[in-house]
Amino acid sequence: MKTLKNLFSDYFASKRIQQTPYYLIALLTLNMIIVVMFTIILLYNLGFNRQKDRLKELVSTQAVMIHVVAEQEFLLHKNLSSEMKKKVAENIIQKVSQAHYGYAGFGKTGEFTLGKREGDQIQFLIQQRHYKMDKSLPVLWNSHLGEPMRRALKGQKGVDITYDYRGATVLAAYVPIQDLGWGLVAKIDLVEIRAPYIEAAQYALELTILLALVGSVVFWYFLHPLVQNIEDSRRFNRILIENSSTGLALCTFEGEIVDANSSFLDIIGLMDDEANHLNYFNLIADELRDQENKYINTLKKTGCLTPYESLFINAHHERIAVKVAGKLISMKGLSYIWLSVDNIQEYKIREAELLLSDAVFHNTSEVIFITDASRNIIKVNEAFSSVTGFSFEEVMGKNPRIFKSGKHDSKFYEEMFSEVNTTGKWRGEIWNKRKNGEIYPSLQSISAVHDEHGKLIRYVALLSDISIQKAYEEQLLIDSHHDVLTGLPNRLFFNQMLTQTLSRSERRNKTFALFFIDLNQFKEVNDTYGHECGDMLLKAVAERLQANIRADDFVSRLGGDEFTIIFESIQHNEEAISVAKTLIDKTKQPLILEECTIIPSISIGIAFYPGHGKDDSTLLKCADQAMYHAKHQTSEHYFIYGT
Repeated sequence: MKTLKNLFSDYFASKRIQQTPYYLIALLTLNMIIVVMFTIILLYNLGFNRQKDRLKELVSTQAVMIHVVAEQEFLLHKNLSSEMKKKVAENIIQKVSQAHYGYAGFGKTGEFTLGKREGDQIQFLIQQRHYKMDKSLPVLWNSHLGEPMRRALKGQKGVDITYDYRGATVLAAYVPIQDLGWGLVAKIDLVEIRAPYIEAAQYALELTILLALVGSVVFWYFLHPLVQNIEDSRRFNRILIENSSTGLALCTFEGEIVDANSSFLDIIGLMDDEANHLNYFNLIADELRDQENKYINTLKKTGCLTPYESLFINAHHERIAVKVAGKLISMKGLSYIWLSVDNIQEYKIREAELLLSDAVFHNTSEVIFITDASRNIIKVNEAFSSVTGFSFEEVMGKNPRIFKSGKHDSKFYEEMFSEVNTTGKWRGEIWNKRKNGEIYPSLQSISAVHDEHGKLIRYVALLSDISIQKAYEEQLLIDSHHDVLTGLPNRLFFNQMLTQTLSRSERRNKTFALFFIDLNQFKEVNDTYGHECGDMLLKAVAERLQANIRADDFVSRLGGDEFTIIFESIQHNEEAISVAKTLIDKTKQPLILEECTIIPSISIGIAFYPGHGKDDSTLLKCADQAMYHAKHQTSEHYFIYGT
């Protein structure tokens, strides 16, 4: 039975599912025909047995009747000769037989026959129903005809299917009449017995076929959509399996791969025709095979495996990182492992890169913060908090405008983001504000990040605090433009300021005064009291000059004991003389040093733009000459060039 079941299973499994309804309809129709035929056969056997019993009963009854009637006739005619007795009996039997010709149970072909043996013939004693003649026809004793009568005349009694005197197949019951040496047969044609059942079988077959056709239509009407859905589902599932980016494979517990999709073969680097006799365990890296066996054992116990990472060795002997999941399934009574395998080699590479990037992101000394496309902060690194003073929770979801220092106008920011959106990046110096309100300079770069469709998704900003650098640069600038001893602007700074003042005065058509100042008897102080005292004298004079001019005026030390002052506010000689006298008076206040008291004295030469010079060298030369004149030829110690 199991073998037959397997044969049917294999047969139908090899056919397309669309053909299954046809097989089911044919099978149902065949079952209906078999059931109907079996029922008709049972009914036929039942009717046949009933007919046998009836014939047997009839022939027995007739034999008894003949015997009784014969005895009565013989008793009534005691003095009859033996020949007369036989004729009397024959007349009585013929009457009895004629009475039974119309018997309903006999139908159209049923009849009684009475016969005896005469030599090598069987002589029938009553008229034969099927021969239209007065005298019955005999049959040969050794012939196959009249077999029931032959058996009765031999003294046999029974019911059987055999040939009658016509050679027709009949169901006949036969008994001997021993007292007279005759045989009695009751028979009916087998065709007549079978006719109603054959007709019923024809009607039943026709009705069965009709019902099968109607049932098939109804069955098909309801089943076809279901079958089509199943087929579509199977086709869809197969398409999914074949086109899945995940590698799928069916294998035995021994690792033999029964089936696999193209993605699985791509992972291991094989073509379809190269995958024969492939074993799953041979794909696993040697150091992970024990782990793989543990997973398989777990699968046998639990029926499924949660995804885990493993290493395959492909056909090119390359190590491929994969993620594997499994499920235990049963097919045709056998257990298999259904594996899903994802190639995560590129993911592992990206993961390593992301880990590296994350380490750089969090450990770099530069501030990094990331915003979404709406410029709201979504991520910051650790350096962000140490530089800005803000924690991530305080700035998350906020716009970086909270870092604005106020030193840049709105146009600056508009141009900055215009460049970012146009070129994808911006780099420059910008002043920002810390959480405590401190303003600091920074070197900042902003990059726009787009997805694969070109849509803006992020802004990434890198920021370096350049406060120390700026302070150093400013100090360098101060040192390069200022006198180390006095802190006043030096000759370089003076030349720049004089050039700028000349240009500005020329544009505005304005006059300004240039004072050239020299310390009197400075060499004597150095020689007498030493250079340290001389330096203290220079610093004191510088402070007094700086203290007695306005913020808009510019005082500088050219070198040695020479100073200059640019007065843009002085337009006339009288103003210049008044300021010169004030400076001389303020400067000559006694200066108390460690070992002595010195009264400083200065000489001032004055030159005007543009009257005494329109360029820096000429104007400075005129002021220098005026100072020389004031120092050696006047007692007031000031002199205006050309007066």
